[in-house]
Amino acid sequence: MPVESLGDLLTLRRFVEVAHHIPGRLRLRFSSKLVASLSQGKLRQLDAYCSPEGYLRRYQINSETGSIVLEYDAAAIRPQILNQLFGQDGEQAQHALAQLAAILSPSH
Repeated sequence: MPVESLGDLLTLRRFVEVAHHIPGRLRLRFSSKLVASLSQGKLRQLDAYCSPEGYLRRYQINSETGSIVLEYDAAAIRPQILNQLFGQDGEQAQHALAQLAAILSPSH
């Protein structure tokens, strides 16, 4: 999977912070700016990568609480990758995105 196809995650990271993370389940809090900057339709592009038996299981957006929950296979995707992706360091986020793209690629 090319890194560009997951580019929305880099956009998303500017508007979220990790609220809670246990292996396999990540909750992100988002600001109201997210709604204006990234449409629900763009996030739905992630649907192509989500399946109950896949590495990315599902995501759920709750606009009332301002949170996004991402369920994933913690054995396949190390929690540290997601911590880096949604952390403060942009260079680490780029590196984490490349790792995630390699994991999600069909040849993996």
